[in-house]
Amino acid sequence: RSRAAMQRLQPDSDTLTLYRSLKADDLAVSKEVTEENRHGQGSDKLAWFWRINSATNSQKSEWMYEFYRVNWLKAKARYDRWSEELKLVQHEMHWTVRWFQNQELMWRRRSGRVSRMDIRHMLKSRLSCG
Repeated sequence: RSRAAMQRLQPDSDTLTLYRSLKADDLAVSKEVTEENRHGQGSDKLAWFWRINSATNSQKSEWMYEFYRVNWLKAKARYDRWSEELKLVQHEMHWTVRWFQNQELMWRRRSGRVSRMDIRHMLKSRLSCG
Protein backbone atom coordinates (compact mmCIF):
# COMPACT_ATOMS: atom_id res chain seq x y z
CA ARG A 1 0.00 0.00 0.00
CA SER A 2 2.79 2.43 0.82
CA ARG A 3 4.44 1.84 -2.58
CA ALA A 4 1.12 2.52 -4.34
CA ALA A 5 0.67 5.70 -2.29
CA MET A 6 4.19 6.81 -3.19
CA GLN A 7 3.54 6.17 -6.89
CA ARG A 8 0.40 8.32 -6.74
CA LEU A 9 2.64 11.18 -5.63
CA GLN A 10 4.55 10.71 -8.91
CA PRO A 11 8.12 10.77 -7.57
CA ASP A 12 11.13 10.95 -9.89
CA SER A 13 12.71 7.76 -11.23
CA ASP A 14 15.62 7.92 -8.77
CA THR A 15 13.21 7.75 -5.84
CA LEU A 16 11.33 4.81 -7.37
CA THR A 17 14.66 3.04 -7.96
CA LEU A 18 15.70 3.65 -4.36
CA TYR A 19 12.39 2.50 -2.84
CA ARG A 20 11.69 -0.78 -4.64
CA SER A 21 8.67 -3.01 -4.24
CA LEU A 22 8.84 -5.31 -1.27
CA LYS A 23 8.94 -9.00 -2.06
CA ALA A 24 8.41 -11.95 0.26
CA ASP A 25 12.15 -12.69 0.12
CA ASP A 26 12.89 -9.20 1.46
CA LEU A 27 10.77 -9.88 4.54
CA ALA A 28 12.05 -13.37 5.31
CA VAL A 29 13.35 -13.82 8.82
CA SER A 30 17.04 -14.58 8.91
CA LYS A 31 17.73 -18.19 9.87
CA GLU A 32 20.98 -17.07 11.48
CA VAL A 33 19.29 -16.67 14.85
CA THR A 34 17.32 -19.92 14.83
CA GLU A 35 19.79 -22.11 12.90
CA GLU A 36 23.25 -20.80 13.65
CA ASN A 37 25.07 -23.89 12.34
CA ARG A 38 23.23 -24.18 9.03
CA HIS A 39 25.04 -24.44 5.72
CA GLY A 40 25.22 -21.56 3.25
CA GLN A 41 25.44 -18.62 5.61
CA GLY A 42 28.17 -17.08 3.48
CA SER A 43 25.54 -16.05 0.96
CA ASP A 44 23.42 -14.13 3.48
CA LYS A 45 22.99 -10.49 2.65
CA LEU A 46 21.26 -7.49 4.09
CA ALA A 47 17.83 -6.69 2.62
CA TRP A 48 17.83 -3.62 0.38
CA PHE A 49 15.66 -1.50 2.69
CA TRP A 50 18.26 -1.74 5.49
CA ARG A 51 20.85 -0.18 3.20
CA ILE A 52 18.77 2.94 2.54
CA ASN A 53 19.94 5.85 4.58
CA SER A 54 17.89 8.92 5.24
CA ALA A 55 20.60 10.28 7.53
CA THR A 56 24.00 11.64 6.58
CA ASN A 57 26.61 9.53 4.81
CA SER A 58 28.85 9.45 7.88
CA GLN A 59 26.08 7.87 9.96
CA LYS A 60 25.38 5.42 7.18
CA SER A 61 28.99 4.33 6.92
CA GLU A 62 29.23 3.92 10.71
CA TRP A 63 26.08 1.81 10.79
CA MET A 64 27.21 -0.34 7.85
CA TYR A 65 30.68 -0.70 9.38
CA GLU A 66 29.08 -1.96 12.59
CA PHE A 67 26.82 -4.33 10.65
CA TYR A 68 29.74 -5.90 8.77
CA ARG A 69 31.90 -6.01 11.90
CA VAL A 70 29.22 -7.95 13.80
CA ASN A 71 28.71 -10.31 10.87
CA TRP A 72 32.46 -10.91 10.62
CA LEU A 73 32.58 -11.71 14.34
CA LYS A 74 29.68 -14.15 13.97
CA ALA A 75 31.44 -15.85 11.06
CA LYS A 76 34.68 -16.09 13.05
CA ALA A 77 32.84 -17.61 16.01
CA ARG A 78 31.21 -20.14 13.66
CA TYR A 79 34.60 -21.02 12.17
CA ASP A 80 36.11 -21.46 15.64
CA ARG A 81 33.22 -23.70 16.75
CA TRP A 82 33.56 -25.90 13.67
CA SER A 83 37.35 -26.10 14.04
CA GLU A 84 36.94 -27.25 17.63
CA GLU A 85 34.25 -29.72 16.59
CA LEU A 86 36.56 -31.16 13.93
CA LYS A 87 39.32 -31.73 16.48
CA LEU A 88 36.91 -33.40 18.89
CA VAL A 89 35.49 -35.72 16.23
CA GLN A 90 38.98 -36.72 15.07
CA HIS A 91 39.97 -37.56 18.65
CA GLU A 92 36.73 -39.45 19.23
CA MET A 93 37.38 -41.51 16.10
CA HIS A 94 40.87 -42.33 17.35
CA TRP A 95 39.58 -43.25 20.83
CA THR A 96 36.87 -45.48 19.32
CA VAL A 97 39.39 -47.40 17.20
CA ARG A 98 41.65 -47.82 20.24
CA TRP A 99 38.74 -49.08 22.35
CA PHE A 100 37.86 -51.74 19.77
CA GLN A 101 41.49 -52.77 19.48
CA ASN A 102 41.58 -53.17 23.25
CA GLN A 103 38.39 -55.24 23.14
CA GLU A 104 39.95 -57.43 20.46
CA LEU A 105 42.97 -58.11 22.67
CA MET A 106 40.79 -58.79 25.68
CA TRP A 107 38.69 -61.37 23.82
CA ARG A 108 41.75 -62.99 22.26
CA ARG A 109 43.23 -63.38 25.74
CA ARG A 110 39.95 -64.80 27.06
CA SER A 111 39.85 -67.31 24.21
CA GLY A 112 43.27 -68.58 25.25
CA ARG A 113 44.58 -68.46 21.69
CA VAL A 114 47.00 -65.62 22.47
CA SER A 115 49.59 -65.62 25.22
CA ARG A 116 50.24 -62.67 27.52
CA MET A 117 53.57 -62.16 25.75
CA ASP A 118 51.82 -61.85 22.37
CA ILE A 119 49.38 -59.34 23.85
CA ARG A 120 52.20 -57.24 25.29
CA HIS A 121 53.92 -57.27 21.90
CA MET A 122 50.67 -56.23 20.14
CA LEU A 123 50.10 -53.43 22.66
CA LYS A 124 53.64 -52.10 22.25
CA SER A 125 53.36 -52.08 18.46
CA ARG A 126 50.02 -50.25 18.62
CA LEU A 127 51.31 -47.68 21.10
CA SER A 128 54.34 -46.97 18.94
CA CYS A 129 52.06 -46.37 15.90
CA GLY A 130 49.57 -44.01 17.46
